[in-house]
Amino acid sequence: METMKIENVDEALCLFEEAAIKQEEAVRSGKSKIANRNYDKIKSIVIFLKNNKSLGRLAVYYVHPNLSVRAWAASYLLPLYEKESIRVLKEIVNMKTFGSLDAEMTIKEWKNGNLRNFYTL
Repeated sequence: METMKIENVDEALCLFEEAAIKQEEAVRSGKSKIANRNYDKIKSIVIFLKNNKSLGRLAVYYVHPNLSVRAWAASYLLPLYEKESIRVLKEIVNMKTFGSLDAEMTIKEWKNGNLRNFYTL
């Protein structure tokens, strides 16, 4: 995983949005290396936000026009705002679009307790 130099929380939020969009675009076009690189960025940003006690600020993306940004934010906010995050993920499931199955499986695995360690890093 590459080391990211993040200056502040606002920059981290912008980088999160950008990486989530690029990750989805790469998945859609079959570019796994780019998708994985952007996933690593998302994970690094989430760690930065947690270390700066600002993970909850991802909630601003619950209403983002890009569903990937919404889904990543909701997934990482499950430990903090479970009810709202599940609501956002269910909205994506009900859209029956790209990412709906991922959102559905995230909800299922979270409720089964299989993602507690993953999303709490």
